[in-house]
Amino acid sequence: MLNLIKAYKSEFNKTKKSLGQHFLTNKHFISEIVSFLDLKEHDNVVEIGPGCGVLTYEILQKGVNLTVVDIDSDVCDFLSRYLYYFKNLKIINKDFIEITRDDLPDGKLKFAGNLPYNVSVKIFEKCVDFIDDIELMTFMFQKEVADRLTSEPCSKTYSSLSIFAQYYFNIEKIRNISGANFWPNTKVTSTVLKFIPRERYFNDLNKEKRFFDFVMSCFKSKRKTLKNNLSYLSKEQLEKIDKHFGEKIRAEQLSLDDFIKLFEMIENE
Repeated sequence: MLNLIKAYKSEFNKTKKSLGQHFLTNKHFISEIVSFLDLKEHDNVVEIGPGCGVLTYEILQKGVNLTVVDIDSDVCDFLSRYLYYFKNLKIINKDFIEITRDDLPDGKLKFAGNLPYNVSVKIFEKCVDFIDDIELMTFMFQKEVADRLTSEPCSKTYSSLSIFAQYYFNIEKIRNISGANFWPNTKVTSTVLKFIPRERYFNDLNKEKRFFDFVMSCFKSKRKTLKNNLSYLSKEQLEKIDKHFGEKIRAEQLSLDDFIKLFEMIENE
């Protein structure tokens, strides 16, 4: 594993800031991330942003079918040369945002990766496109993003993203990792999260989309009350909000269940 880091540094000298590349180099943390994937032989695993391949190598040791996706052609070329002897490895040189279901293996999928800081939310949202086939995901995020994903009502980081993530997944915080464990070193702390799909409330995809559009409207301005953010609703609907949640309630005070109740109440009006 350490030889991969040394070889990559020798060839490229530095990572690409434009792609948000910071490669985890601590073997203990890499092994821990792999352990939380609960890997079994012949599992289908998708790694996003493999970098110099240290996590890739550890996953391949488990006898799984591994597909790695990276937008960086240098990364893909490096992995194809240094990990060529693994017949259970498929390398896709593509922006993960453009990946389709046909690009990935059939059956249930496990996702992993140290996600690039600058596009981690977009990648997470893209993964939800494959929600029906996801068994679990273990990702590393910038701590600030992880906090938003896992936030509880009334916290400063609670947002529509929190609702989106927690609607689809039960989320477990594994650990924080300091920037000293990356190449290049960074002042940013990262957080490893594990995601297990949960039963979804809505079966209708169109209704699900309307629900998330509604939640985003509720969070449009955090300083405003829920009523003010939803001023497009009818007088009768706004009065129902007053009756059930109070005149001064704000979006940040409502739980996922509260948002579902509120949405259903308005949809059924």
